[in-house]
Amino acid sequence: MATAEDAVESSPVEDARDELQASIPKAAATLTDLLDAEDERVQIRAAEAILDRAGLTKATYPMTKAQVQIGGGERAGRGFDKTDPLEDDDAEDDLL
Repeated sequence: MATAEDAVESSPVEDARDELQASIPKAAATLTDLLDAEDERVQIRAAEAILDRAGLTKATYPMTKAQVQIGGGERAGRGFDKTDPLEDDDAEDDLL
């Protein structure tokens, strides 16, 4: 005799979700292991992936201020407008 549990079959999507959830500890262990990889690029990517999933995002620094300070572009509306580089009065004397 069939029970109510037998009549309720899970969908393929639910099966896939269950399988992926079961793999989370292994995936986390793999990322953790990659923190000790020989290649620094792999270490960085693993660290970023872990931090992203932990909810920590990259810091945002006011780039326009930094760009103006080093003579880069200054954001004005759309795109970047070129600004004159900061000039050092003594720099011209050093070139002569």
